[in-house]
Amino acid sequence: MLNTYRRSTVAIQTIGAALLLTGCTSHGSGNGLPKDYGQDWLRQMSSQLAGDDAGGGGQLLIDEENSEQARAEVTLQTQLAGPYDVLAVCRSTKTVHLAIHDITTTQDKYGVSFDTDSLIGEANIHCGATTRIPIEVPKGRDGITLTATTNDTSERALFDAFIVTRGSDQ
Repeated sequence: MLNTYRRSTVAIQTIGAALLLTGCTSHGSGNGLPKDYGQDWLRQMSSQLAGDDAGGGGQLLIDEENSEQARAEVTLQTQLAGPYDVLAVCRSTKTVHLAIHDITTTQDKYGVSFDTDSLIGEANIHCGATTRIPIEVPKGRDGITLTATTNDTSERALFDAFIVTRGSDQ
Protein backbone atom coordinates (compact mmCIF):
# COMPACT_ATOMS: atom_id res chain seq x y z
CA MET A 1 0.00 0.00 0.00
CA LEU A 2 2.88 2.35 0.80
CA ASN A 3 4.55 1.74 -2.60
CA THR A 4 1.27 2.48 -4.43
CA TYR A 5 0.95 5.78 -2.52
CA ARG A 6 4.55 6.76 -3.36
CA ARG A 7 4.09 5.90 -7.08
CA SER A 8 0.90 7.99 -7.20
CA THR A 9 2.63 10.89 -5.50
CA VAL A 10 5.61 10.73 -7.87
CA ALA A 11 3.28 10.52 -10.90
CA ILE A 12 1.24 13.50 -9.72
CA GLN A 13 4.41 15.54 -9.04
CA THR A 14 5.84 14.65 -12.47
CA ILE A 15 2.63 15.56 -14.29
CA GLY A 16 2.33 18.76 -12.22
CA ALA A 17 5.90 19.80 -13.01
CA ALA A 18 5.37 19.15 -16.74
CA LEU A 19 2.18 21.24 -16.74
CA LEU A 20 3.90 24.03 -14.82
CA LEU A 21 6.81 24.13 -17.25
CA THR A 22 4.45 24.06 -20.24
CA GLY A 23 2.43 26.91 -18.76
CA CYS A 24 5.55 28.98 -18.21
CA THR A 25 6.97 28.55 -21.70
CA SER A 26 4.01 28.61 -24.07
CA HIS A 27 3.11 32.28 -24.34
CA GLY A 28 2.21 32.40 -28.03
CA SER A 29 4.46 35.34 -28.95
CA GLY A 30 7.90 35.40 -30.48
CA ASN A 31 9.54 37.37 -27.66
CA GLY A 32 8.61 34.91 -24.89
CA LEU A 33 6.06 37.23 -23.25
CA PRO A 34 2.45 36.25 -22.55
CA LYS A 35 -0.11 37.27 -25.17
CA ASP A 36 -1.75 39.78 -22.82
CA TYR A 37 1.52 41.02 -21.30
CA GLY A 38 1.02 44.07 -19.11
CA GLN A 39 -2.77 44.33 -19.42
CA ASP A 40 -3.35 44.08 -15.66
CA TRP A 41 -0.76 46.81 -15.01
CA LEU A 42 -2.26 49.08 -17.69
CA ARG A 43 -5.76 48.62 -16.21
CA GLN A 44 -4.40 49.42 -12.74
CA MET A 45 -2.72 52.62 -13.99
CA SER A 46 -5.94 53.66 -15.72
CA SER A 47 -7.91 53.23 -12.52
CA GLN A 48 -5.38 55.26 -10.52
CA LEU A 49 -4.36 58.06 -12.90
CA ALA A 50 -7.05 58.58 -15.55
CA GLY A 51 -8.55 62.05 -15.60
CA ASP A 52 -11.48 63.53 -17.52
CA ASP A 53 -9.50 63.87 -20.73
CA ALA A 54 -7.67 61.25 -22.79
CA GLY A 55 -4.88 58.78 -22.19
CA GLY A 56 -3.04 55.88 -23.69
CA GLY A 57 0.00 53.67 -23.54
CA GLY A 58 1.33 50.24 -24.30
CA GLN A 59 4.32 48.00 -24.85
CA LEU A 60 7.49 49.46 -26.37
CA LEU A 61 8.58 47.31 -29.32
CA ILE A 62 11.81 47.38 -31.30
CA ASP A 63 11.67 50.29 -33.73
CA GLU A 64 11.70 49.22 -37.41
CA GLU A 65 13.71 52.32 -38.32
CA ASN A 66 16.18 52.06 -35.42
CA SER A 67 16.81 48.58 -34.01
CA GLU A 68 18.82 50.13 -31.14
CA GLN A 69 15.65 51.33 -29.41
CA ALA A 70 12.11 50.27 -28.55
CA ARG A 71 9.19 52.57 -29.27
CA ALA A 72 5.46 53.04 -28.80
CA GLU A 73 3.27 55.83 -30.14
CA VAL A 74 -0.26 56.81 -29.24
CA THR A 75 -2.26 59.45 -31.10
CA LEU A 76 -5.14 60.96 -29.16
CA GLN A 77 -7.73 62.72 -31.29
CA THR A 78 -9.24 64.97 -28.71
CA GLN A 79 -10.12 68.64 -28.77
CA LEU A 80 -7.71 70.15 -26.30
CA ALA A 81 -6.60 73.74 -26.03
CA GLY A 82 -4.77 75.37 -23.18
CA PRO A 83 -2.77 74.16 -20.21
CA TYR A 84 -2.80 70.50 -19.20
CA ASP A 85 -0.55 68.04 -17.41
CA VAL A 86 0.41 64.63 -18.73
CA LEU A 87 0.85 62.05 -15.99
CA ALA A 88 3.23 59.36 -17.24
CA VAL A 89 4.44 56.07 -15.75
CA CYS A 90 6.50 53.14 -16.98
CA ARG A 91 7.67 49.73 -15.83
CA SER A 92 10.05 46.88 -16.65
CA THR A 93 12.99 49.12 -17.59
CA LYS A 94 14.90 52.01 -15.98
CA THR A 95 13.84 55.01 -18.05
CA VAL A 96 11.44 55.82 -20.88
CA HIS A 97 11.61 59.11 -22.78
CA LEU A 98 8.20 60.60 -23.60
CA ALA A 99 7.81 63.28 -26.27
CA ILE A 100 4.44 65.03 -26.74
CA HIS A 101 3.55 66.74 -30.03
CA ASP A 102 0.37 68.53 -31.01
CA ILE A 103 -1.23 67.39 -34.25
CA THR A 104 -3.61 68.48 -36.96
CA THR A 105 -5.47 66.16 -39.29
CA THR A 106 -5.79 66.44 -43.04
CA GLN A 107 -8.12 64.58 -45.35
CA ASP A 108 -6.74 63.18 -48.58
CA LYS A 109 -7.86 60.51 -51.05
CA TYR A 110 -6.50 57.78 -48.73
CA GLY A 111 -8.29 58.98 -45.60
CA VAL A 112 -7.22 61.03 -42.61
CA SER A 113 -3.54 61.64 -41.90
CA PHE A 114 -1.97 63.16 -38.81
CA ASP A 115 0.52 65.97 -39.18
CA THR A 116 2.84 66.63 -36.24
CA ASP A 117 3.02 70.33 -35.53
CA SER A 118 5.28 71.11 -32.57
CA LEU A 119 6.90 69.54 -29.54
CA ILE A 120 4.83 70.75 -26.57
CA GLY A 121 6.41 68.65 -23.82
CA GLU A 122 8.94 65.94 -23.06
CA ALA A 123 10.54 64.22 -20.11
CA ASN A 124 12.47 61.16 -19.03
CA ILE A 125 10.17 58.96 -16.98
CA HIS A 126 11.98 57.02 -14.25
CA CYS A 127 10.08 53.77 -14.00
CA GLY A 128 8.36 53.17 -10.71
CA ALA A 129 7.46 56.85 -10.22
CA THR A 130 4.81 59.06 -11.80
CA THR A 131 6.11 61.99 -13.83
CA ARG A 132 4.01 65.13 -14.37
CA ILE A 133 4.74 66.90 -17.66
CA PRO A 134 3.12 70.32 -18.18
CA ILE A 135 1.92 70.98 -21.74
CA GLU A 136 0.25 73.90 -23.49
CA VAL A 137 -1.89 72.79 -26.43
CA PRO A 138 -2.39 75.55 -29.03
CA LYS A 139 -5.94 76.32 -30.23
CA GLY A 140 -7.03 74.69 -33.45
CA ARG A 141 -5.20 71.39 -32.91
CA ASP A 142 -6.90 68.04 -33.40
CA GLY A 143 -5.10 66.19 -30.62
CA ILE A 144 -1.68 65.11 -29.46
CA THR A 145 0.77 62.29 -30.13
CA LEU A 146 2.69 60.61 -27.31
CA THR A 147 5.93 58.97 -28.44
CA ALA A 148 7.70 56.76 -25.88
CA THR A 149 11.22 55.45 -26.53
CA THR A 150 13.85 53.50 -24.60
CA ASN A 151 17.24 51.95 -25.32
CA ASP A 152 16.02 48.76 -23.62
CA THR A 153 15.20 46.45 -26.54
CA SER A 154 13.92 43.54 -24.41
CA GLU A 155 10.36 44.55 -25.41
CA ARG A 156 9.29 44.25 -21.76
CA ALA A 157 8.98 48.02 -21.17
CA LEU A 158 5.48 49.45 -20.77
CA PHE A 159 4.30 53.05 -20.49
CA ASP A 160 0.99 54.70 -19.76
CA ALA A 161 0.09 58.39 -19.86
CA PHE A 162 -2.98 60.45 -19.03
CA ILE A 163 -3.99 64.04 -19.77
CA VAL A 164 -5.38 65.81 -16.72
CA THR A 165 -6.35 69.34 -15.82
CA ARG A 166 -3.29 71.43 -14.99
CA GLY A 167 -2.43 71.10 -11.33
CA SER A 168 -5.07 68.45 -10.55
CA ASP A 169 -4.36 66.10 -7.71
CA GLN A 170 -4.63 62.97 -9.87
